[in-house]
Amino acid sequence: MRLLTLAFPSQGDFLAAHDEKSGTLLAHTKTEATKGEALLVEIAFPRLPNRPLVRAHCSEIVDGGLRLRVDDADASTLDFLLKIARGDVSVESTVHREHKRFPSALSVEYTLDAGAAMISQVEDLSIGGCFVRAHRPPAVGALVTLDITVLDETPVHVTGHVAWVRAGDNPGFGVEFDAAESPGAKKLRTILRRALGTGEVDL
Repeated sequence: MRLLTLAFPSQGDFLAAHDEKSGTLLAHTKTEATKGEALLVEIAFPRLPNRPLVRAHCSEIVDGGLRLRVDDADASTLDFLLKIARGDVSVESTVHREHKRFPSALSVEYTLDAGAAMISQVEDLSIGGCFVRAHRPPAVGALVTLDITVLDETPVHVTGHVAWVRAGDNPGFGVEFDAAESPGAKKLRTILRRALGTGEVDL
């Protein structure tokens, strides 16, 4: 999956690029793509505290760019960005993230406080942490050990603590990794930096 960066000059330009009726985003870019191609899109506009990544598909090739349809899995992120651009959400109320988060669908085996191993999925991943789907999220502060399968490489072994939990339709928990200089953390950092450097992301 290729990485495409869209930097909008203003919040108004971002809003103008979004077609609410079709649910698509017009990308004025010289980057070429084929219809139906999957892309990882980085979005930026003034006063946006972070530059989020969303998964999208090229729905149409137009004069001067591409029309993109954001995947359903990342529709909530797009909706949040639209609220910020419209002023419905104040920038001050958003959380600044130190590390860029990559949308993902990676398999993970995790254990909590040395309990039984469980299999699940990592839905977003960064150098500093991740979100793990779980029907019964653990308590905040719980120690968690994870083996994350990234591409065809040996699973990345990292440890961390549960930083927050989420209930509702997509329950799970956020993990803040420990030991930034551990072999697993270094390997993860190399993988994600390589993805950003090459513009090729497959998570």
